[in-house]
Amino acid sequence: MRLLKSISRVSPAFSGFLRKTAGPLRGFLWRFRSKKALPPHAVTPDMVPQPLEGYTDKAFYLPGETVSFHLKAWQPQNHLRLQRNIADGEWEEIADHRFEALPQPDVLDEAQQGCHWSIGWQFTLPPTAAQGYYRAQLTHPSLEKPSEIHFLVGPASPIAKVAVLAPVTTWVAYNAYGGQSLYRNAISGDPVAFVSALRPNTALTYAPTQPVQHNLRLEAHLFHWFSKEYEADLYPDYYLEAHPKVFQNCQVLVLAYHAEYFSGKMYAALRDLVLWKHKSLVALGGNQVYWQVRWHQNFTQVECPKNGAFFHNEGQRGGLWRHTAHSEAQLLGAQFSEAGMGTFAPYRVLAPEHWLFAGTKRKEGELFGEQGLDGLPICGDETDKTTWSTPATTVILAKGLNKAETSGSNLYTKQDPAWNGAGGGEITYTPLSESHAVLNSGSIQSGSGLGTDAVFTVLMQNFMRRYAHTASGGTTA
Repeated sequence: MRLLKSISRVSPAFSGFLRKTAGPLRGFLWRFRSKKALPPHAVTPDMVPQPLEGYTDKAFYLPGETVSFHLKAWQPQNHLRLQRNIADGEWEEIADHRFEALPQPDVLDEAQQGCHWSIGWQFTLPPTAAQGYYRAQLTHPSLEKPSEIHFLVGPASPIAKVAVLAPVTTWVAYNAYGGQSLYRNAISGDPVAFVSALRPNTALTYAPTQPVQHNLRLEAHLFHWFSKEYEADLYPDYYLEAHPKVFQNCQVLVLAYHAEYFSGKMYAALRDLVLWKHKSLVALGGNQVYWQVRWHQNFTQVECPKNGAFFHNEGQRGGLWRHTAHSEAQLLGAQFSEAGMGTFAPYRVLAPEHWLFAGTKRKEGELFGEQGLDGLPICGDETDKTTWSTPATTVILAKGLNKAETSGSNLYTKQDPAWNGAGGGEITYTPLSESHAVLNSGSIQSGSGLGTDAVFTVLMQNFMRRYAHTASGGTTA
């Protein structure tokens, strides 16, 4: 990769040819890598059915639509509380429902094909329903912890200049309920190619304790900040495929938190919106647009053949986007690498004279992002770095001080020379025209700095002021 990067920098005329051919060639070689037979993964609590649980018929709703809750309860006297997240740790009560025992049939292939449970309760969202992150908490007097069902509600009409794209495809990929996810298979050692959204999602939580969980606290915080500052609308990432026209009037798209899984149609729509329709893009997260997937069954099933096998009924193989002619770094400016994975560190300023740092009073080499919403430094979890396919016009604004090795402490230690930035994510800026650009924060954790870290917040506000043409509060700049 270093050789490719050197060639593309020294010979820009040759870089276009490299971008179209090097990725597919590496993908071809990747398919022939050594593959060891693996035993089934250990069964963990998040895979096992519980006495009280459920799911909704889809992950995203609009005001006025009816939410169907597929509920299972082994015992009577159950309670469902429907809530909307209005701020970090704060919930608005929307409705409640009490129900008796609801038996549901066991399904052998629930992880891949869904549970096929009957509907236990329906709730029609009012036409004035606020958009955001919703959950249904299921409780019973005999159970220590509630079970949760999560879904999103979007805008009544697409009028905002800013759209936040929630990584719903990744929600489905992480879920191991029923013994299988796109990461683990407790049933056999074979790779899992299909996962269903129509089952309880045990990966989603506002208080994660395991790497295999998806942190809704940080993801929701990101939306709240853009909603408060710029009156942003909320959509699932798969709307790029399902309804790309809703983004026609947007000026800035925000790829939120960890949109790792992208279908071909999603990526084509995103590239069209940014490269040809001049929408600006904020890649506010890390390891985004990584795996190629397909959506099936009305956006309730994801296919991702990670072993390079063919997609179902297609002549195209699965794999990484960087192994195609359109690697993610060509659009985002950087891409994920495993160095520094699971570590957390602040960023170091590299280009203090850049206009995006205006008003921060930071000098070269100074740090920012020492503490985000959850108390951790804001460069971490998984990080993106520039590579050979990064556009020549991309500017590296700052770099995390993450160490490359993941052993030992995962928190930045100033006195430890191992924390030298070898695994640090890079904040990059790629101008595309006078009216649009791409900003990549280079870290899954980075969104925790919005509103909590002064420098990171000002950097984001400077970008939005220029490209969204709105100031804080949604007023015209």
